[in-house]
Amino acid sequence: MELPKRPDVPYKELEDIFENSLSQLKIFHILKSSIDLKLYDHLKDYKSFEEISELINIKPILSYYILEILTKLRLVEKNDELYRNSEISNLYLNNDSIYCINKGFVLTTDKVNMWEDLTNTMKGDIKRNDNNHFPLIIQVMGENTISGDLYDVVDLISNLNEFKDSKRFLEIGGGHGFYTIALNRIKPDLEAFVFDLPNVIIETKKYIEKYNSKVKTIAGDFYTDSFGKNFDIIFSSYNPSGKNPDIAKKVYESLNIGGLFITKQNFPNEKEEDNLEELLSNFEWNLTSLTKSKKGKRTFTFKKDLFFKDYLLFLENLGFEILNVYNVIDLSPLAIATINDKIVVAKKTEIKNK
Repeated sequence: MELPKRPDVPYKELEDIFENSLSQLKIFHILKSSIDLKLYDHLKDYKSFEEISELINIKPILSYYILEILTKLRLVEKNDELYRNSEISNLYLNNDSIYCINKGFVLTTDKVNMWEDLTNTMKGDIKRNDNNHFPLIIQVMGENTISGDLYDVVDLISNLNEFKDSKRFLEIGGGHGFYTIALNRIKPDLEAFVFDLPNVIIETKKYIEKYNSKVKTIAGDFYTDSFGKNFDIIFSSYNPSGKNPDIAKKVYESLNIGGLFITKQNFPNEKEEDNLEELLSNFEWNLTSLTKSKKGKRTFTFKKDLFFKDYLLFLENLGFEILNVYNVIDLSPLAIATINDKIVVAKKTEIKNK
């Protein structure tokens, strides 16, 4: 039998794809293990790799290489033969820091497990139980908010004249409640409420108690339950209600004339992007389903959601005046946001279409 002829297409490009993806996987697991081992808790001061080896109970040679790799990633600083946290890891990966975001890696690990058995994941619809999954999401979103856009969003709202004159404030799908807690600190006479699912409100109350806040809670489902009446401001941030016309109607009915609806949401482009990152994100979004919320095709979208221009038009036809639209990425440089993340500020005027 003769040897096959040389292929017309070299396999080098394919090899590079595999090698690059494997390299990124290795880096992810280095990061995950460094957090699991609480490495950053031990590196608040300079230490040798031998000291770290003893503290986290791994071989000295592995301690050396993991520290060298983290140095290349700028998560660790090296001085002679000693290592310590860089500023960013000391702030966000050290468990003693109020800005620690390590819980987010728990969710990331869940995603990795799903991807590692992708063949079977695609064959079976993996359903997440909202009751079990939402509390962890609330904690992770709380970490991201404290470390990201909280202060800029609160500054924006608190400087509005309508806020200064407001008496009743409601955050729907408020989860951790940090925005409402912070706004209530600025305006102590504000009667402030957070509305969310009963199992999520359990987490909300923990944050309210932790920060000695007077914020009140309302347990309910925004798809089926009433928000109440006579609110001067209703705020919504990154939840399934934010682009839904039915929820917008309920918001309108719950606001006083002249009241504000402030919603911060991710509005995907009407034209579906074909870049790799967005395709991967949309693919992952469709791997699972939530038991209460019916997902849409695109990441962070749900059934009945409207695109940005259609949503603004719907609000105007409903009786809102659009006062302003902000790009979160411009407003808050610390936020984990894209150009599609926007804050819409709308004022209730009168019903135009009954």
